[in-house]
Amino acid sequence: MTTAERRRARTMAHLGLWSAYTARTRPVKGRWLPAAVAFAVTIGVWWLVTASGMVEPLYLPNPIDVVARMIDQARLGIAWRYLSPTIAAALLGTAIAVAVALPLGILVTHSRLLAAVVEPLVAITQTVPMVAIAPLLVLWIGYGTVPIAVLCAIMAFFPMVTTTVVGLRNLDMRVVENALLDGTSSWQRLVHIEGPMAAPSILAGIRGGVVLAMTGAVVGELVMGGSGMGTLLTLSREAADTAGMFAVVAWISLAAMVLYGLVQLLERAAVARLQGENT
Repeated sequence: MTTAERRRARTMAHLGLWSAYTARTRPVKGRWLPAAVAFAVTIGVWWLVTASGMVEPLYLPNPIDVVARMIDQARLGIAWRYLSPTIAAALLGTAIAVAVALPLGILVTHSRLLAAVVEPLVAITQTVPMVAIAPLLVLWIGYGTVPIAVLCAIMAFFPMVTTTVVGLRNLDMRVVENALLDGTSSWQRLVHIEGPMAAPSILAGIRGGVVLAMTGAVVGELVMGGSGMGTLLTLSREAADTAGMFAVVAWISLAAMVLYGLVQLLERAAVARLQGENT
């Protein structure tokens, strides 16, 4: 590599465009600035398109109208009234998925026979549309929060199992072999060695599962009914209230981002504690 190529590579790495090393998840000052700029540009273009009359408000409302609708919904308590059932179902579904996916991922990792049986079935579950599963859950379980939470769990299940298996299969086997030589039991290896080493991958799957669970809650409410944001979205759609529909989507996205951020903070704290270092 020439001097000019090294200088160009250092410049690209400094700007965050490309690096020969994999990106670190460690917090960096100003890391949210590019996303904030992109968001501002998108909103600006959206406002210009709607303000100029290029698109009818029926098809694309003005962002100012959407923000005004969100403020009214927050002031009147409508936002939280419809958000709380959706968030509750998503969190319950995430808890169900964690309780099933993590133990299953551990078993699949340590049993080739179970892996041969379970892994194709887990993959098949992701080929069935959630809209087709929802009526079956109503038939089997009934209406209410529980079937919606089960739908959320199904959506969050796959990434959690996958990341658990990948994290445990990519351990440094030299560490595991040394533990075996020291006479550690299977439980001790899982708790003190395998779990902490695979924690970043496992917790990343949980973080992604929370967002998918939020999507599952909305889909469940659209199909099975309920009192959450899916119901409010249906009411806005039937009233041809495009600004209201955009406001509902914005509330759902905002709630999912908050949940994602909270889980990310818990993930960093958990990894730092389990691995005995700051990440």
